[in-house]
Amino acid sequence: MISAAGSPASVSILRHLRALGHQVVGLNASSETEELGRAFCDNFYLSPLAESPQYLEFLTDRLKEVDVFLPFIDEELLAIAQGWKHLPPGLAARIAVSEPEVLLDCVDKCRFQQECVAADLPIALQASAAPAFFKPRTGRGGKGVIEARDSRMFDALQGRDGVIQKAIAGEEYTVDAIFDREGRLLASAARRRLRAAGVSTIGEVGFDERLHQLAERLGRRWHFRYAINFQSIRDAKGQDWIIELNPRLAGSAIFSTLAGCDPFAATIALLQGHPWKGYPRRIRVWRYWEEMTQEVSQ
Repeated sequence: MISAAGSPASVSILRHLRALGHQVVGLNASSETEELGRAFCDNFYLSPLAESPQYLEFLTDRLKEVDVFLPFIDEELLAIAQGWKHLPPGLAARIAVSEPEVLLDCVDKCRFQQECVAADLPIALQASAAPAFFKPRTGRGGKGVIEARDSRMFDALQGRDGVIQKAIAGEEYTVDAIFDREGRLLASAARRRLRAAGVSTIGEVGFDERLHQLAERLGRRWHFRYAINFQSIRDAKGQDWIIELNPRLAGSAIFSTLAGCDPFAATIALLQGHPWKGYPRRIRVWRYWEEMTQEVSQ
């Protein structure tokens, strides 16, 4: 089962999972995605919003029908972490996530910033002046991110609930890192983001030793399980700066899959207690959307 099914970025993931031989149950909270979700899933459910009181009960019922749940939405991670004690243990074990405290540390961008500073991890520093980027405490896909190019914009961001990071010029990377159930880093694939609009549309994927070592450092601070992703910027001096971390599969993890380092197959295998190994070859990936039509009655 995967969430965010029916979004444009999910279609290649759904195709991939079914090509691996899995039956796929899709979830999405938007009724507008239902037809697309049903077209590419074996079964599809409209979900309550993760922030709603009905979500945990809905999730519990759905978990009874599946072996593995791959969440893609940060709001779901918060709901799962906060409601973990209310989930039956046998069903909670089907959710491919790290421990609740790890989720709470990483989904909250203010908390993650503080923890990285305390652990001497190279996170983009909090800004005292423009240029800078404001990021809301919780959010995904660039929603709510504001670039402050001058002092007037910077001053207007003060007091908002979020983190204001110093703008760093350089090459942006997203790293898919795969950990086993004991928290050991098994593999990583670094994607240089050549073009992105919330999600990557053109990327160059391969192995990067320095970013792999940074993943190891993150793994020593937090006991991650299964696939996570973090974003970083490499400045002109070659220093890698973390800008955020998502303790879940990335929406663009299909890029790493195509390079031979499959976070989806890895997560499913590891959650079910099977061995897995992979190593990315260097490739460039172009993502494009397809269209689906349906007649609409007058």
